[in-house]
Amino acid sequence: MGLFSNIFKKKEEVIDLPPIDMKLIKADMHAHLLPEIDDGAESLEDSLNLIKGLQDLGYSQVLATPHVMYDFYKNHTDTILSKLDDVREVLSKNNISINIEASAEYYFDEELQARLKKKDILSFGSENYLLFEFSYFNEHNGVHEVLSNMFEKGYTPVLAHPERYHYFVEAPEKYDKLKEMGVKFQLNLLSLVGHYGDSAVRGSNYLIDNNFIDFIGSDLHRVGQIPGLQDALKSEQLHKLVNSGALLNKSLLRS
Repeated sequence: MGLFSNIFKKKEEVIDLPPIDMKLIKADMHAHLLPEIDDGAESLEDSLNLIKGLQDLGYSQVLATPHVMYDFYKNHTDTILSKLDDVREVLSKNNISINIEASAEYYFDEELQARLKKKDILSFGSENYLLFEFSYFNEHNGVHEVLSNMFEKGYTPVLAHPERYHYFVEAPEKYDKLKEMGVKFQLNLLSLVGHYGDSAVRGSNYLIDNNFIDFIGSDLHRVGQIPGLQDALKSEQLHKLVNSGALLNKSLLRS
């Protein structure tokens, strides 16, 4: 009976954790909020509902990060900023007071290298953070050279959702090498509740346990993901991460 009581006690402790108050985090720095531009918001109404959902979670600032991917989402800087203006206008008309900025989630491809050469990058924060993502399926070549180029151009690379790349989860020393270079890591909240599968959960645990996470983001695409974000706020690992004091989200706030 003692064994079973210990099992139930551990489970009860996790369930009973209070949700993290996202007013402590303040800024979401990865979400797909701009309409008709990628696989996120499909309309201005969608944008409005997604932003309301983030505001209800406690965020006071959000960063729209549409995909920039040569083969699928050929979003230009001017296009992104124009969509940002549209969203700001509809927020104002609906009396929703929240600060929204725009950057991008750049896919690690030749288009990114071309934009680096021209310094045509929508960075964010005082450190000129550049949010980028890898392929989920195949490991890229020339990673360290391109990352070095980012630093040389004055950007600080931020790898989006590193916990989702199975080839890193299976060889975690690769995380170590990126951190040694100075790359920042952004964790998806939904990874903590199994939204992307067991591999992402294992990756999240490794990264949090090794104090590798610099930012957390919702990576919100649709309203149906908001209940999962609410569940993630009760995660034991999120409590550990927030209590570490290492997160940089608040540093992105604009007055």
